[in-house]
Amino acid sequence: MPKTSERKGGCAYCHKKFDEYPFTCKFCGNDYCSDHRLPENHECIGLEKYKEKQVNSLTEKKPARPIEYFYHKHEHITTPKKKPMMPYIIISTGIFLMISAHFTHMSMYYIGFILICAGLIKLFMPRTSI
Repeated sequence: MPKTSERKGGCAYCHKKFDEYPFTCKFCGNDYCSDHRLPENHECIGLEKYKEKQVNSLTEKKPARPIEYFYHKHEHITTPKKKPMMPYIIISTGIFLMISAHFTHMSMYYIGFILICAGLIKLFMPRTSI
């Protein structure tokens, strides 16, 4: 079979002119007509070499990986803990109630003040484990 550079515009297997466009075999690199585009139809030598290579790669013994390979690369790095959002939500709700209390009821002012205090306590008091 002639190589791609040696062909004269026809199928590398049957030398028939191409109907529309040639099909290039990914195993041997030659151009073929639509009848011989599959490797099985043009007795592809590259396909046999590819199969041998695959069988050899499956049968060859691969070296064992060291135990360090399975450990996470960044295992020693710790991420900083995020501050909880709940105290900030409580404080902002309290501020909103205190501001809106001037337009509505004075009792909302006291509820807002209590919420702000509760949020600050939750934010700045150290956590204790029981």
